[in-house]
Amino acid sequence: MKKGIYRRLAISGIKKNKQIYFPYLLSGTVMVMVFYILAFLAASDMVHNLRGGEALTSLLICGEALIGVFSFPFLFYTSSSLMRKRKKEFGLYNILGMNKGNILVSLIWETLITYGIVIFTGIFFGVLFSKIAELGLVNIMEEEINYHIYIEWKAIVTALVLYAGIYFFIFLNIMRQIHQNNPIELLHSEAAGERPPKSRWVLAAAGLALIAGAYVWAVQIENPREALMQLMVIAGVVIIGTYLLFIAGSVFLCGWLKKRKHYYYQTAHFVTVSSLSYRMKRNGASLASICILATVILVALVGTAGFYTGVDDIIERHYPYDLGIIIETGKAEREESGRTYQAEIEAVLKDTNAKVSEAIEVHEVGIDAPIENGVLDLSVDIYQNAPKEGNVQEWNKYLENYVCVRILSLEDYNHLCNTSEELEDDEVFLAGGKQSAKVRSIRNWDGSEYAVKKTVKQMPELSAFELYGSYSDLMMDYMVLVVPDLNRLWGSFDASAWSAKNQVLCFWEYGVKLAEERDRQLAIGDACEERVRELSEEEEVLASTYYTKAEKWARMKSLAGGVLFLALAISMVFVFVATLIMYYKQISEGYEDQRQFSIMRKIGMTRKEIRRSINSQMLTVFFLPLVVAGIHLTFALPGIYQVLKASVLDNRLLLYRVAAVSFILFAAAYALVYLITTRTYIKIVNREPIQ
Repeated sequence: MKKGIYRRLAISGIKKNKQIYFPYLLSGTVMVMVFYILAFLAASDMVHNLRGGEALTSLLICGEALIGVFSFPFLFYTSSSLMRKRKKEFGLYNILGMNKGNILVSLIWETLITYGIVIFTGIFFGVLFSKIAELGLVNIMEEEINYHIYIEWKAIVTALVLYAGIYFFIFLNIMRQIHQNNPIELLHSEAAGERPPKSRWVLAAAGLALIAGAYVWAVQIENPREALMQLMVIAGVVIIGTYLLFIAGSVFLCGWLKKRKHYYYQTAHFVTVSSLSYRMKRNGASLASICILATVILVALVGTAGFYTGVDDIIERHYPYDLGIIIETGKAEREESGRTYQAEIEAVLKDTNAKVSEAIEVHEVGIDAPIENGVLDLSVDIYQNAPKEGNVQEWNKYLENYVCVRILSLEDYNHLCNTSEELEDDEVFLAGGKQSAKVRSIRNWDGSEYAVKKTVKQMPELSAFELYGSYSDLMMDYMVLVVPDLNRLWGSFDASAWSAKNQVLCFWEYGVKLAEERDRQLAIGDACEERVRELSEEEEVLASTYYTKAEKWARMKSLAGGVLFLALAISMVFVFVATLIMYYKQISEGYEDQRQFSIMRKIGMTRKEIRRSINSQMLTVFFLPLVVAGIHLTFALPGIYQVLKASVLDNRLLLYRVAAVSFILFAAAYALVYLITTRTYIKIVNREPIQ
């Protein structure tokens, strides 16, 4: 053959099939672009220097790896859709005299041209939008912006190598398909029907059972520590069940509709059911893929948006004061070290002219204890009859009868809650706690007993046990025990001797609320932190924690903003993937249905009836994944709530609102894609097929 004929043939093949080649090139370009942007951000000094930048960089590296791994099956899918349309073309080439070797040389050129276009445009737009992405990320985090523009060459080299490997394997797959088929099979590949899978009842029932079981499991998740791992297992079960249900369920549904003659032989439904039956397995697989992608997008958006919106709640819960210090004392009696820290902080506040609106100083004790026969027993060794270490489920069951108790003096409680409660020397009362109503008396660590005078709802604002809580605290009820005199009841108690066996902790806490702007609070907090650090080197304490709420808020908001940005970026990729799956589905099915609709027009079916039939098919096919994804999300919400509860968000109503808004926005985008792809399908089927 003439020199350059293969290159020209490859270019001609791309041009002639531009309607299906353009999305293929676009999909590769988007993958390369997003991969470069995430790699650029992961290597960015500006991102690394943000508050929480180290954690954010790790997340971006994970996102970069995720896009790289996901590119492989996604580009294989788009390549398979492209090849399905072009097999007839290759069969014709074969009959006209080109052998399989000639066709493969042409395909080598097509692969090289495709790779070149994808890499060049992907990196070009990646470089173009990477700085915009960096500025957007920094803006979400409310940090200072740097407009310096540069190129991340390491990311470019990584993209070149990674996507060269992906397109090489795509070419090998195409070569395998060409080699295994003869010219006649290639010519008739588009008309090849699909055999329905056997045991459709069994597969459909299995899929339904898996999904139902996963739903029941999801709504019963109560342990925040295990919620994430359980959700991952549930997700795997739901994915398998969804594929089985859509593939086998579509077979069963089509068969059932065909038996209902009054429905099947209506003009609007006959073509719809027939075309669905013709593509049973492929329809089910693509719809299941769209459903899973939609669910992943929704769960990612809900989880990260819930994280971002819950930052204020978590900061208020963990840090009720604008600045404070917590010292683990080792014993319940008040110590001079606490007074020293308090005096130094007050001196710094005075030197910086800080406006103090409120200040508190408290001593507190925490212990995990069982409730047995109405007695809250603080003398029990929690580890005496405990399961072996590592057996998490048995340990969780063991802790069902235990509660997390925080002990305060009456004086401190009244000061914190602005109340005027009173107690006799042999009385105590409980604040908060779901199980506090069934406690009638308290057995102290030394065996002495005290009657519970009453139970109140008002809980004091404290940081120590939010920051120093044990693993078991997340799984146990939480209540405050108020005693007449903490020093008298617990003054001789040595927590350092008990803490290892019964998780007893003693703290001194000092907190201050400031009537200052956030920037001013940060400056005051930095000055106090520096003095506390100097003092900590001089004083002997078990452990100390100093915090400034404004600094913690900025760090947490930065991290949440970064996570939200990453989720939005990956969700946009998944939306694009779902859109392309829908587009290729419509294109390929449109060409397959051309002949059927041409015949229907010739026997008297009007264009209006054709449009009605198409709308019936599209509404059935494309909104079913959205509805199922919505159901998946609904049953996943309890698990998502438990995951967020363990770290950032303890507001179920807020999470449900975020979920509703996310679903509405995604449904609107999904409907827009549906309208665009349906219009493309209608244009194709209204053309006369090429004979």
